[in-house]
Amino acid sequence: MQSNWKFIALYFLVALGLSYPIQNGYMEPFFGSVVKGTILHGSGYLLAGISTFAAAIIAMAFHKNLSSSITILGKDKLKNALIGALPIMAFTIIGLENKLNFHASAYGFLYVMINTIYAFAEEFGWRRYLQNALENLNPHVKYLLIGLVWWIWHFRFTTQFDLFIFPLICLGGGYLLGKLTDEYKSILPATAMHTLIIITTNSGTFSVHEILGILFVLIGWIVIEQFWKKKELVKP
Repeated sequence: MQSNWKFIALYFLVALGLSYPIQNGYMEPFFGSVVKGTILHGSGYLLAGISTFAAAIIAMAFHKNLSSSITILGKDKLKNALIGALPIMAFTIIGLENKLNFHASAYGFLYVMINTIYAFAEEFGWRRYLQNALENLNPHVKYLLIGLVWWIWHFRFTTQFDLFIFPLICLGGGYLLGKLTDEYKSILPATAMHTLIIITTNSGTFSVHEILGILFVLIGWIVIEQFWKKKELVKP
């Protein structure tokens, strides 16, 4: 199936257009006033998830022959759902320290649930729409192209880090998440990995809780993989 570039261009324009005022902080005063004193305070970046999700919904409304190779749940629905839920389960059990006087487990659940929803909204755009729309491209080109657009979408061009290091992070992350998505044919593993990236960079100091939570997720992922492999072996 050939890529339909006019709908892909529509996705780019909507995602970048909605992202620009959010990434440049124009929405932060309003958002900050609404969520002041809550768990969402200081999390204006969450609004950015709206841009990719809305862009995907709009593009999909017009792009009628879009490939459905990659879906939300993929073929192994239960397996992918468990992988997607792993960060939430892990940090509910391990907990996260916080300054809001929340119980560590309650805060861990709420913080990771919110960021999982955000990561899902982003990955719905990058994977459910764009990766399907670019299905006919060479996989390496496809992953790197999405990573490049992901960097541009952040509108971070002011420092040397933004211009020389952050693009490499986006290209590497885009490649990893793209490959992961093609392997599972579901956006949920990429959502789980994206959530871990957010937790390690946005939850404050990198404490023992974060380390234990990440280890819990990685071990849980291995256990799920091994269980499904054994399940496949015992099939008649």
